[in-house]
Amino acid sequence: MSLTIELPLYDNETLAAWTPAELIENMIRDEDRVPRNVIDECARRGEQMLDILAPFAQAGDELENETSGHWWMRLHAVMALGLIPGEAAGMLLLDFIRLISREEDGDLQDWFAGYWPALMNNKPASTIASLRDICMDKNINWYMRSDITDAVIADALKQGKEALEQALDWVAQLAADEEQEWDYRFIIANTLLDFPRERNLELLYKLADEQDTFCTFFSKKDVIDAYKKNKDQPEWEHFSDPWEFYNPEEIESRQRRWQEELFDKSLIEESTKPLMDLLKGGQGGQGGQGIPDYRYQEPYHREAPKIGRNDPCHCGSGKKYKKCCLSKEQMTLH
Repeated sequence: MSLTIELPLYDNETLAAWTPAELIENMIRDEDRVPRNVIDECARRGEQMLDILAPFAQAGDELENETSGHWWMRLHAVMALGLIPGEAAGMLLLDFIRLISREEDGDLQDWFAGYWPALMNNKPASTIASLRDICMDKNINWYMRSDITDAVIADALKQGKEALEQALDWVAQLAADEEQEWDYRFIIANTLLDFPRERNLELLYKLADEQDTFCTFFSKKDVIDAYKKNKDQPEWEHFSDPWEFYNPEEIESRQRRWQEELFDKSLIEESTKPLMDLLKGGQGGQGGQGIPDYRYQEPYHREAPKIGRNDPCHCGSGKKYKKCCLSKEQMTLH
């Protein structure tokens, strides 16, 4: 099957002449095919873009009736805000974090999984302080909070040894707090494994013992291995450039994947149509009342990358391996 991929291209002079509203309009139209220089143009304008980006951070269910381009615009807004320094852009990113959690938008959550340290990299101390508040807010889902916890630790690492050690102690307190969500405690304990400190060894052994074989985030062997290496290995180093999303090869790869999935789906629906008609009481059917519409959805299998505890999961979910299939695969080993 030959697929033709046409990507939008804009020269910088054209982009510089557009109004903020025109930039938004074109990003909505281009969906996930927006070129990188469009995002860079938004970032170049800095705080001039904030007022027009703000509604996408604060909108809720009303976007459900809009086009898919409006959904992608949320992603582009976060990407642009990640390039704009300053407290105002940082606070808008916090609005996006709350929105993604409130709307339970798992797709956006997965697109940004692991990238929050990079997106917050140029934000001031006031924004990072607010990130800590989000980590403590149980109204934010545990998965999002774990990503934001990484962003807090990443900022502390930039500040120096004393700030890092204080932040790691803060994470240890959260991991030890039995009033925190089970998943959140064990996910952030993985961060402590990335920064092995003797004072946290007993806690990590205890947490390893508290996990059962049905869902294991890390084992005693993982703890032993981490402490044998005795090396700080921040996981966000694997997620340092969320803006790779706009590389031409990445855009083209997505378009081919979408087209292939649509083509495969149409073939499956065509081949199963006689059976569906029969089950529904259609051609040659016997009524079909009460028979559910069983539609086979062929899963998409992406090429598997190298698999480390902190790498993107090989299943293609977009989540970190340790937040996705690690526990399932460890379960089969016990």
